[in-house]
Amino acid sequence: MRPRDGVAKILEKPATSYILLIIILAAMLAPIVFTAFTSFKSRQETFSWPPTYFPQKPTLQAYHQVIFESPIIKHLRNSLIITLGTTAVVMAGGLFTAYGLSQYKFRGSGVVLLIFIATRIVPPISLLVPFYIIMSFLHLINTFTCLIILNTFLWYPFAVWMLKSFFDAFPRDLIDSAIVDGCTRTRAFLSIVLPISAAGIAAVAIITFLWTWNEFLYGMIFTNTRDVQPITVGAHYFVGDELVQWDSIAATAMFVALPGLIFFSIAQRAIVKGLTAGAIKG
Repeated sequence: MRPRDGVAKILEKPATSYILLIIILAAMLAPIVFTAFTSFKSRQETFSWPPTYFPQKPTLQAYHQVIFESPIIKHLRNSLIITLGTTAVVMAGGLFTAYGLSQYKFRGSGVVLLIFIATRIVPPISLLVPFYIIMSFLHLINTFTCLIILNTFLWYPFAVWMLKSFFDAFPRDLIDSAIVDGCTRTRAFLSIVLPISAAGIAAVAIITFLWTWNEFLYGMIFTNTRDVQPITVGAHYFVGDELVQWDSIAATAMFVALPGLIFFSIAQRAIVKGLTAGAIKG
């Protein structure tokens, strides 16, 4: 038997897939698990050498400091305002844009779609200077509006691209039947297309929410007060000139991850169903 045949047989075994999956999952979860364990350590233990992987004397000291002695709750509020505002703007504009590009094609519509994606080819960090000049001219630095606009720029093209795939798979006959029955194009879109495509739309909204929630760079550059800074930037509250409070940073990281984990676990089925809906032609 040739060595290549032996490798092929090993790869074909179901156990091989599970082993590879476990290895990859362990590598991905290791930093998260270590951060979770660190959040239950005392401050002295976080600086001990050699480092400990499991807390020797678990304590809630870091969580008490984060909740009652820091402005993290305010940062959580800021993140919710920015994230919900961005998601609302992206979905409101993306739905109509994607539907128009999908169902009412015109000469150059494919080019327009490519332009949307081309805007994301440029690394966001390279746009900091022009964006800062624009926002300064508009007097929007250190405002929720500024961060909502910038996050919309980041995620709007992806939302349009994904939503268009859902609308491409939508049965055109249903739309034509609604128009024949007296519906306007807008009413057919709102009454027929949106309810049937709800799973796909929900998936895009959830992904936009999670992406915006985790955004750090623009929040760091375009805000300078804790009244506006999102939670990802607020974690720097525990980074001092002489001391980094690793236990409190780890506890803050758990607060940052918790809403996303809860949101994703609740909406997991909608995400999977929505992302696969566009792959099946109705």
